[in-house]
Order: sequence, then C-alpha cells, then structure tokens
Amino acid sequence: MRAAALFLCTMALFGQAPVSPAERLAETALAFAQAEAAKLGGEHSFKVAQPPRVPMVQPGELVFEATHISKREPLGRFFVVVAYKVNGERVGVTRVDLEGKWVGTVLRAKGDLTRQTELTAEQVEPSPFEGVPPEGALTEVPEGQRLMRSVVSGKILTRADLEAIPLIQSGDKVRLTATHEALTVTVETTARSRAGLNDRVRLEAPGARRQVTGIVTGPGEARLQ
Repeated sequence: MRAAALFLCTMALFGQAPVSPAERLAETALAFAQAEAAKLGGEHSFKVAQPPRVPMVQPGELVFEATHISKREPLGRFFVVVAYKVNGERVGVTRVDLEGKWVGTVLRAKGDLTRQTELTAEQVEPSPFEGVPPEGALTEVPEGQRLMRSVVSGKILTRADLEAIPLIQSGDKVRLTATHEALTVTVETTARSRAGLNDRVRLEAPGARRQVTGIVTGPGEARLQ
C-alpha cells in the first residue's frame, strides 16, 4: 500500500496520472488499427466508439496484445480483438470498438461512361475525400480493366464497377505453360471459359480426361496454376 501511495504521489508531482488498464487497452487497440491502416495507403484517423470493458483477472502483471481487426478495411464501425495476459500467461480475449475514417484521393468519372468502356486516366478525375469511401473505391487506374456497367459523371469508381478485359474467349486456342524447377513444358489447349489478364481460365488439352485451370498471362497464353 505504501509503495502504491508513493507511486501516486510521484505521478502527481510530475502532473501525470497513472494510466488505467482501460486506457492501456484502448491505446493498444488504436495503435494496432493505425498499423493495419498504414498498409492500405492514405491517412486514417480513429477514435474509441465506446469505453472498453476491462476483464476481471487475478492480481498480477496485466499485458494487452492486439491480434486482429474485424474488417479488412478499418473504416466506419469495427473492433479490434485484444488478448490479455497475466504474468506472461494468456488468460482470455476481449474487444475494443473503434470508429475509423480515411483521408485520401479517390477516382471519379469525368463524364458519363458506358458499359465495356476501357478505363484510362483520361476518363477519371482524382478527388479529395474524407470519411468512409464506398467499399473498394479506386485510388489509381488498374490495368486491363473495363466497366461492367454504365456509370454517371461524378461517381466514385469502385472495383465492383470493373471487370477484366477478356483476352481469351471460350473456344480459343491457348498455349499453356507449366514450369517445374528447370523444366518447362508447353501444350496447346482449348479454353472452356472467358478470362482476362491474371484471371483463372478453364482449359482442356486434346485427349485429356479432365480440364485444368490456368492463369492468363496474355492473349492466347496461360500458365498452369
């Protein structure tokens, strides 16, 4: 008790209050969310949506370690799962609810665009954005993509608006390459599905009893998955 009182008095002399377990729990979750968001680009800001509940544990050294978040993109309302340890032993997990927003640049359509338009830099306009963008909002123009539906001027473009430009149609002849260490084998096959660059395509070789799957590497070309 005397040691605890001495600690509190020392903190008071320096104008600082001891950090509570709830504050440490929140700080752990916020730091983890920032680290995950840094992988996505742009700038993110987070706040605690509601005070976290600190689990009841036996006396000892309490340590918090964040493990994962509930959403791939930490935007809007989400939570961070945090494991807690006492004296180095994991005794359970809890969650901290957060709210996140994103600050960056999204791509909007410069004008009305029709279905199957190949997307280029000339057709989009970078636009500053702050908040929660539509899921999959584009921040750069992807290669080999076209619109799968018509869009109106000013719309924020997303991955859901796009499809790969088909390089292979069903029935096309496709050179399939398989590589294993220093050995490379190429066979002529027939496509049994349509696919774009880096898409999977179903292929059938002459005399084969079953189809195989390849990854499209160019017009009429694929590699064995």
